[in-house]
Order: sequence, then structure tokens, then C-alpha cells
Amino acid sequence: MRTQKILSLLVTVLLFGCASTEGVLSEFDETADFENYSTFVLCIDDMFVENVNYPEYDNNSVRQLIGDAIEGEMIARDHETNVLEPELQAGFEIILERKEATFESCETEGQYEYWRETTLETIIYTEETLVVYVSDMDKNQIIWQASKVCDMNRSQKKLPQYIAELVEQLFNEYPKVPMSAL
Repeated sequence: MRTQKILSLLVTVLLFGCASTEGVLSEFDETADFENYSTFVLCIDDMFVENVNYPEYDNNSVRQLIGDAIEGEMIARDHETNVLEPELQAGFEIILERKEATFESCETEGQYEYWRETTLETIIYTEETLVVYVSDMDKNQIIWQASKVCDMNRSQKKLPQYIAELVEQLFNEYPKVPMSAL
């Protein structure tokens, strides 16, 4: 089930994401009536660290901050927490991918000016993406999701504000307007 959810989120992000402001990819089910949903629960499974090989990006502190920010955004949109009979489930995935970039010299080589290919440096880095989703519990399907490349490898002092702003940017794409905006 967990692997299927991750695969579903990844395919959704890659195939159906449409660009919006500030690098956020978002999509929603146009048949869902977001104004009629009133209750939600946070997916407790998403609170457990999955990327144990990357503790600087994915740890209990990061996950708790993300969960708290998502809960705040859902409440701001007039959804109440209801663990027993939720209409919606809100959750997230932290996708980490190790990438490699090779930089080569652009020098020429002698009489006929052939390009000499020389590797200057290969840099290995981690790309991190936060995916936030909301699913309809009756339909058992995701009805909204948004993602953005991010960097959770920050100081403990700066991390709470960064995560709050990141989750807020993602929820700016949510089809239901926050109560404070009305």
C-alpha cells in the first residue's frame, strides 16, 4: 500500500503536474467539491522517517514541522480534525534523489582545434521534493496534490519558518480558499 501510494504520487507529479508560481507543481480533481468537505485527518504513516540514509533532510523534527504546517493550512481552510470519521486525509512525501553533475573543460587541442574532453569535476548532490496531498476517504483517491523542490538541510533555528512558508506556498494552490482571505 505504501509503495503504491508513493508510486501514484510520483506518476501524478511527473505526468499531470502543471507549472504554477515559484516552482510549485499542482493538480486537483475538478469533480471534487472542496467547499463541501469539512473534516480531515493527518496521515499518521507520513510522520515516520522513510529516508533513513539522509538524516539531514528527513528526520522526526522535519516531519513533525511539516505535519503541523499541513494541519494548520487545513484548519485555515475550515476543515476540522476528525480522527474517527474524516472525509479527507492530508499527508505528504519527502522524495530524495541522489544526482550527479559532471563538468568538463571546453579547451581546444592543437592544430585542427578539436575539442579536448577533460572532466574538471563531478559533483554528487541530493535533490529533495516535498509532495503534499489530500485524498477523499470515500473515493480512496487523491483529489489534490502539490509539490516543490526544497531543501530541509537547514539550521534548527531557520527550519520552522522555512517549512511553514514552503507548505503555505503549496497550499496556495489548494482549491479551497483560507477563511482569513474571505
